[in-house]
Parts: sequence; C-alpha cells; structure tokens
Amino acid sequence: MKKAYSIIAFLAISCGLTGCGNWNIKGGTSGSSQEESGIIIDNDTGDKIRQEVDEDGNLRDCTIGKSSERTDLPSCNDIVNRREADSQDKNLQSQELLRNELSGSQLVILKNGNKVLLKTAAKYNDESSNGGNGGDLIINATIQRVKISTQDFEDLFISKNSSLEISFVDQDDFAMLKPLLLPLNIQAGQAQNINYRKKMNTKTNEVKAVMLQARLPLASIREYRQIAKLDIAFKAN
Repeated sequence: MKKAYSIIAFLAISCGLTGCGNWNIKGGTSGSSQEESGIIIDNDTGDKIRQEVDEDGNLRDCTIGKSSERTDLPSCNDIVNRREADSQDKNLQSQELLRNELSGSQLVILKNGNKVLLKTAAKYNDESSNGGNGGDLIINATIQRVKISTQDFEDLFISKNSSLEISFVDQDDFAMLKPLLLPLNIQAGQAQNINYRKKMNTKTNEVKAVMLQARLPLASIREYRQIAKLDIAFKAN
C-alpha cells in the first residue's frame, strides 16, 4: 500500500514540475514540457505547441509544422495565413470606402437677391479619429460667391443667423441619417470642431469661397452604404 501511495505522489509531483495538459489528444494521456521560448512540447506525440491570434481575435492553441494524427489542433501557419488574408481583405474594403465619394450642390438665391453656390462632398473613414468604435463621415462643404459683394459674403460668417443643412438620402430620396447642421458663424462652428478655410481670388485678392470640414461619427456603415447623394440647403434663422 505504501508503495502505491509513493507512485501516486511521484506522478503528482511530476505533473507539477513539467505541466500536464490536454490538447485534444486522440487516445492516451499527454505529458508536456515547456522550452525557454515558451513553446510547449507534447511528450507523447512530439508536437510543438504555441498560441496564435486568429482572424476573429481569439487566442488559439496550434502546432508548429505538421501535427501528428493524434493531435486535433490546427497548424500555426494556417492560422497566421488566414489572419493575414482577412487583414488584407479588410484593408481593401477600407480603401474602397474611402475612395467612394458622395456629393451634392445647390445654387441659392438669398432674400436680398444675392447668389451663392453650395457644394458638399463626403467620404467615410472606417477608422474613428477619436479611437472609438466605428468610423467617421468626413464632410467638406463649400460656399462659393456667385453674385454677392465681398462685405455681404463675409457677413455670412459673422452673423449667427445662417447655417448649412446637409441631408443624406438614398436613391429613392429617403433620408438615411440624421441631417447635419453646420453653422456658418466661424466662432460657433469652431466650438463644434468644424474647420474653416478661406479660398482667395489671386487676381483681386478677395475671398471667393469658404470651405468647411466636419466629422460625423458613425457606429455602423450599413446606412452609409445606402446613401446615394447629399442634399444641401441654406438655413436662415
């Protein structure tokens, strides 16, 4: 009896020193040892086992090289290849989204008879600028002089009464996202992280247009993919 207890104690100590694991071994038991590099050696099958992150972000056990018939584990090379292929596919989709531009334009006649041309364009960047989930819709809007004095044009960006409303509609003119309201007043817009840039006429040294850039966070691109065009309107309070 004492001899039997001694054998059991020896086996317990051995497992504690070398580590005893089970990596879906088909039949039998598996003793293991660990190299300095962190690679696990299955002493029964001779398989070298480590962990790799798969294409879904999960940490998985895998074998280096071809595994034995008794070990039901994927190859580490296969996991790495699938992960890299998935990364390349997502990168191509990301580039395609960023190249896809939505646009719209509208000639506006103001109450005093002045005319300005409104232009807008948007692209989707699936990597959020603030590090959160989802991405950003990048909107560029331009207010261009058509028939308006320099003073009246500049007053549009000083007064707090005017703004641009951008609507996102599908091919059936159905609104997909909440309309975006961009104040023309520079001070109010900068408080909302909107950037303003003047475009000058090189011949007359007068302002001929003002460009606005804003970002609209989007948690999903599902609705964005349905947007066919942008509708832009001039709003005066």
